[in-house]
Order: sequence, then C-alpha cells, then structure tokens
Amino acid sequence: MKWKEISVLTSGICLEPVAGIFHQLGTGGVVIEDPQAARQYVSRDQWNPESISGDVLGHDFIVVKAYFPDERQVMEELSNRLKEVERQFNSRCKVYVNEVNDEEWEQSWKKYYHTFKVGQRLVIKPSWEAYHPAAGEVVIDIDPGMAFGTGIHASTRFCLIFIEQYLKGGETVVDAGCGSGILSIAAAKLGAAKVYAMDIDDVAVRIARENVKLNGLEEIIQVESGDIVSALSNFSPQIILANITAEVVAQLVPVAAQVLPPGGWFFGSGIVDSRWPGVKKRLDNHGFEIEQLLTDVDWIGVAARKL
Repeated sequence: MKWKEISVLTSGICLEPVAGIFHQLGTGGVVIEDPQAARQYVSRDQWNPESISGDVLGHDFIVVKAYFPDERQVMEELSNRLKEVERQFNSRCKVYVNEVNDEEWEQSWKKYYHTFKVGQRLVIKPSWEAYHPAAGEVVIDIDPGMAFGTGIHASTRFCLIFIEQYLKGGETVVDAGCGSGILSIAAAKLGAAKVYAMDIDDVAVRIARENVKLNGLEEIIQVESGDIVSALSNFSPQIILANITAEVVAQLVPVAAQVLPPGGWFFGSGIVDSRWPGVKKRLDNHGFEIEQLLTDVDWIGVAARKL
C-alpha cells in the first residue's frame, strides 16, 4: 500500500496544533521528531547516537510527520489550517511530501527502534528483537507499525511510569487514544483486570489489536474504534490513561470526574508546557488533586487523583 508522508517543520509552540490538525484529518499515524529531546537523551547516554538520524540531531526545528493513504486528498485543507496556526502563533510551518510504502515504514522502525527499559520494571521490546528479561522485568512486545506509541517519546514514557507506580492490580482501565496499544498492554501485564482501549484512527485500532494478540492479552484488553470523549461515560474505570494532546486531555477531565470513583486516577500526557496551565485549571475545577508531574524538555505528564 502506498502512503503520503507529510512532514511539517515547525516550532515547539505549534507542535500540538499541527498534530491535532493531522488527527482531525484522519491520519494513519503521527511521528514527532524532537531534536532537542534527542540530544538530551544522547548526552545522558540513554540513546546511542548511531541509532538516530544525523538530520534529526543536527537541526533545531521539530518535525511532525503524518501518514495518509495515497488516494486521500488532504493538502488543500491542511494548507488552510496551517495558515491559521501560523497566524495565531506567529510562527512559520514548512511542508514536505514524500511517498512511502508499508515495507519502507517497517524497515525504518527496525533500523532505529530497539529494546529499552522504562521505569523500574518495564522493558519495551520490538517484536523483531530477542531479549532475555532479568528477574522482575515485565516485557512488552510491540510492533508500532503506523500508530503512535513506541515508548520512546516523553509523553508515552510518562504514562508508562505512572502505570508502574500507581496501578495496584485488579483495576478496570480505560486507554483513551490507545495508538499502538502500548499503555494498555503495560496496564494488563502489571495486573489490570480489564482494559478498554479506544482510538479514533482505524489504523491504530488494527495495530493495537495485533499487539494485544502478540502479547496474549485478548481476554483482558478490548480495543474499539471511536471517539473516547463521547464514549467515556459508558465506562466505570478506576484508572484513565490519556496520552493524546492537551486539548483532548482537557476535554476528558469533566467526564473523567464523573466516571472515576474517589481515589481513582487520571494520567494525562502529550501536554506541551505552554498548555499546562489550562489543563491544570480543569483538573483543579473538577475535583482532582495533582499527585505527580513529570517533565522532559517541553512536555508534561500529570498523575491526578480524584478526591
């Protein structure tokens, strides 16, 4: 299958609006290349610089890449929406278009994506690599395909850390905007009794189901297609995972406040620091107590407890 790879070069302040536009256009997957974050990981010896493209390490702008089936005509609408972003944020966005196929995407992941550890116990392992876990390690087999959620990006790592720290076992969990299914799988492997995963992107739903099967968790994780903002009121979870964007996280907060019991957890991520005050205000106004914040470069993740 042929795909359009549309790359938008932009500044950090525009990252979230650009990613939001792509999701609204029905993208089959989003990739964020953040060179500042990559350079920090390399300097801390957390990443091997040879595993990262020199083009990523060498520039200062952020690249947001999205993928659409080749027959989809999205450029005119994308251009109009990006002009509005440029006007609102007084910043420039440059657009580049490339054509890729499924095989090229798969080989790209295999070249740059390797087994790594998050938190104390979680090990994220690409499906094509072998790994012998140490005692106590919990291995998540993942093939991200064309869905967001590899564990590398700060927003996903934040939620993985929260799951490891606060999930006790036996909870019902909702994964809002599940992407590759990585957070759902982590929750299930750490003891969740039931996980309901949802994504508006049909490609992500397909990939998440494949990853759930890869990990043998079909009896615990249910993956569905749909708008989690409108569907959340149908669930009665003890934990809600929301690794999306600040805008959607803020939209979820009032509904989360209704469905979570006292002591229930809301883990929000994908929040650019400039949008954090708005999310915090929503949490404060709807009866949540902020227990922990994680930050990395321009990104914030929050663990909030329902009072």
